[in-house]
Amino acid sequence: MSFAAIGVNGSPLARRPVRRRQYRVWNGTLMKLLNTRWSLFAVFASVVAWGCGESTPTSPPPPPPPDPAVYSALDAGDGHSCGISARGTFCWGEGEAGQIGDGASTDRDAPTRLITASTLVTIAAGGEHSCAVATDARVLCWGNGAEGQVGNGGTQNWTTPVAVSGAISFSSVTAGDSHTCGIATSGETYCWGLGESGRLGHGNVASRLTPTLVLGGQLFTQVSAGEEHTCGITASGAGFCWGEGDDGRLGTGNTSDRLEPAAVVGGLSFVRISAGESHTCAVSDAGESYCWGAGADGRLGSGNTQTRQQPFLVQGGIGWASISAGSDHTCGVATDGSGYCWGAGTAGQLGIGNTLSRFEPALVSSVPDFSWIGAGGDHTCGFTTAGAAYCWGLGDDGRLGTGNTNTLLLPGTVIAG
Repeated sequence: MSFAAIGVNGSPLARRPVRRRQYRVWNGTLMKLLNTRWSLFAVFASVVAWGCGESTPTSPPPPPPPDPAVYSALDAGDGHSCGISARGTFCWGEGEAGQIGDGASTDRDAPTRLITASTLVTIAAGGEHSCAVATDARVLCWGNGAEGQVGNGGTQNWTTPVAVSGAISFSSVTAGDSHTCGIATSGETYCWGLGESGRLGHGNVASRLTPTLVLGGQLFTQVSAGEEHTCGITASGAGFCWGEGDDGRLGTGNTSDRLEPAAVVGGLSFVRISAGESHTCAVSDAGESYCWGAGADGRLGSGNTQTRQQPFLVQGGIGWASISAGSDHTCGVATDGSGYCWGAGTAGQLGIGNTLSRFEPALVSSVPDFSWIGAGGDHTCGFTTAGAAYCWGLGDDGRLGTGNTNTLLLPGTVIAG
């Protein structure tokens, strides 16, 4: 705030005899008559004070910064991101296939409100489509439907949410590159979309336009859809994966494709699991993180770039609360709320202030209290325990939600929608 001191003719005022006279000051309003010695003295004193250093604001104070949205859920897809806040559900970034859900096929560089009458509680951003679970346990999807990943029985794109077909009540949903999976309130898992390599888990490679039961009889508590494979964990902590087996991403000790859920080897008990593009990571019940699959760029966090066909301990001795496998990088939140990323850093997606790749977890700069972090294609997003959302990495198409398309090497605040 700035103040300007104003003098009166540059010299002190002289005291003069007071005469009974009407003093009129015109500034748009007729001021009261000053006809006594004491009233004139008051005017004289205020003028002298004004001219001798007291100041008056010349402009109003600047407005407060925009109120950031408070997010309770957030996900980073390949080229777009979505989140749920107290203000509603918003998406931003690449929108060519309608994955923003605002009725258009346009990129958005700021959070854009989803057109839906439903209240959504969980959200998932995939390759070029998005899905969410509503309070009535329906799954809604929108965006690219070419492979049936929207799940409503067709293959067209949808620019606003449509309900997945069938009378199934869902508790969670996950969106991969071209397929989608969800856990029903009954505990059974269903997948739909592109069936290549067996990623739907229904025993063959056929694509499905509506939810199809995953075989094997397992009741999963969490499922994660990657680019060409899917993984889940049971209530006992057992890990299972199915679909494309290249690079050992299924964790079965080999590179074979699996058409149904196959057990992850090693006898570990998991509480969280995440399927990426060509690798998988999970958090054990002991708070350790393990990764397997393609090791290029150090995405497994093993200290090198070696490919692993079964779970391998992430280095660093960090206690983990959650983990997320992206395209060619991985991120996680430690039990103390610190965020870490590792793997490819070419677009700044590690959030460490440079574009170097890291073979072990590197601390994300500037934000000390993450609740969750999600690794996308070449970008990353997360939100804090207070609900503030941040994104960093490649800014193309506005996927960072910062109001522009700038690439960020450090976390940038997602602006309010």
